[in-house]
Amino acid sequence: MIHSRSDWKSPRFIITGEQGEGKTTLLLKILSKLTAFGIRVHGIAAPGYFSDGIRSGFDVLDVQSGKTRELCSVIPAENSTQLGRYYFRSDGLAFGKEILNRIPHLGQVDLLAIDEVGRFEIAGKVWGENIDQIMRIPGPPMIWTVRKSFVDAVTMRWPIQRQIIIETESGNHDEIIHEMMYEIRLYQSETYQR
Repeated sequence: MIHSRSDWKSPRFIITGEQGEGKTTLLLKILSKLTAFGIRVHGIAAPGYFSDGIRSGFDVLDVQSGKTRELCSVIPAENSTQLGRYYFRSDGLAFGKEILNRIPHLGQVDLLAIDEVGRFEIAGKVWGENIDQIMRIPGPPMIWTVRKSFVDAVTMRWPIQRQIIIETESGNHDEIIHEMMYEIRLYQSETYQR
């Protein structure tokens, strides 16, 4: 796909699959390969953790620094807010929001990651307000993780001119990385010409 410089817009890649199908795992693999190529990434991932074979919570990971905080757990704690079956930790939420609020200036980051965008965000909770802010300004290509059942609602809530869907079960992830590299290079050339 070739775009002229005048019509190119940053795309949003959406990694989609059902709960537990490896959206975050695939995201982290893609980010690892891209950073090995010198791509500057920013944003958050939310790897889950298990207790006795049952998903019992999620951490929030700063994809740039590697720092983490507990985001939510099925176990209640002081300074937590219940959403669904999880108790969201205020310090984990603040950590993730601070990362998303600290969007680097144009040209300082090549790819913005947000894991996971779902029903809470659609309702304006968890990362919802941050995404509203991010979508108001021109920025780099993005990669989000979204459950299949929420892709349409996410697309309606945050419309974008160019969206590329990546299925977790599709086996050709090298082709996806190649396409992402192409889009990131276009973004870099557009940014450096401004």
